[in-house]
Amino acid sequence: MMWKNVEEAIAVIERRRHHHSGLELFKKAVAELHDPQDQIQTIHVGGTNGKGSTVNYLRSILQRAGYRVGTFTSPYLISHHDRIRINDISISDEKLLSYINETEFLWEKYDLSMFEIDMLIASLYFRDEGADIAIYEVGMGGRFDATNVLQNPLVSVITNIGMDHMMYLGDTYEKIAYEKAGIIKDGVDCISASDREDCLNVFEREAEKHHSHLIKIASVDHVHVDDFLYFEYQKQEYQLNTKALYQRLNAALAIETIHYLNEKKNFDINETMIKEGLFDTSWAGRFEIVRQDPLIIIDGAHNLDGIKALVASLQNYDKIHIIFSCLKDKEGEKMLAELRRITQDIVLCEFENERADKAERLAQPFSLKVVEDYRQAIDEGMEKEGVLVICGSLYFISLVRRYLSKKLENN
Repeated sequence: MMWKNVEEAIAVIERRRHHHSGLELFKKAVAELHDPQDQIQTIHVGGTNGKGSTVNYLRSILQRAGYRVGTFTSPYLISHHDRIRINDISISDEKLLSYINETEFLWEKYDLSMFEIDMLIASLYFRDEGADIAIYEVGMGGRFDATNVLQNPLVSVITNIGMDHMMYLGDTYEKIAYEKAGIIKDGVDCISASDREDCLNVFEREAEKHHSHLIKIASVDHVHVDDFLYFEYQKQEYQLNTKALYQRLNAALAIETIHYLNEKKNFDINETMIKEGLFDTSWAGRFEIVRQDPLIIIDGAHNLDGIKALVASLQNYDKIHIIFSCLKDKEGEKMLAELRRITQDIVLCEFENERADKAERLAQPFSLKVVEDYRQAIDEGMEKEGVLVICGSLYFISLVRRYLSKKLENN
């Protein structure tokens, strides 16, 4: 059919969330459109935590240097369009609807999932709009992810490895690292921020198998926080417009990737562009301060490593109140145990998602307070003195962000 309403078309696409044709079948689908993903320069970014932030730091630096940059990320926090952007501007209704109609004939033919459809549309859009470079964020894993139709990226980038999506990727760091390393291609070097020897050994083996080189980021030194985050990397001082300590590694990974592009791929991006690009970067839902008085921070820390990184960034705050909700396939109890290191004032709530965990189940071992309606939990939390931190699933954070935006607009 020919769609005329973009919201109706998106609703149909989102109902295909759990379809999955498999990578080999998806390769055939993109081949029918002459592999648009390989017709411009690309960077492929995988890992467990920090993928979206690393993509955004890279985008901002490249954009500052004058490049037209496409980004494909997930999940979205505001609207479906946000997954597909050029120079940080989401695809328009008109363009999205046009590509939906152009690609619909492939959906049933190859049983495409929502993510595969979005990947297909993004690839066409970046090519047709003349992007100089496109940065693709892996959805899950890497080896069998839809983004792995990329045949010849400039470089593969892997953030870190954590215990996440274990029912799909494996129950050890080595098994998960193997799946993440599936984005390493023949003759394409890989840059990683991982500091785990077991994971780096996996990356080394996969890089050697593909006749590529593994590049590990250098140490990040002299880290301190006041109104901003400061750190030193390879004898250069950098400043980030955030107080989230965990972003230093994502930023360092972006810096190392830009240095690689300069040295190996004939890019010409100077240190001023790098520094300005990093400082200009903001990323919704990642230690995002949405209000100063009372101080409200939202963070999409949705697995144990993400929560540990968040806790480290909250060490210097007093009177912390937390609202938390997560998906049931995550290590909810371990995440709560970690959060209890900084406060006992934790409220569990629920949100509209078939994979969401039950607040009562999570609260019971710790005797924590339950307010099932996250909107009520937020309203009550805003009445408390101190810092309100809302964290957990990115799907939850998307709803929270939308609710807070409307609430704060009306106040």
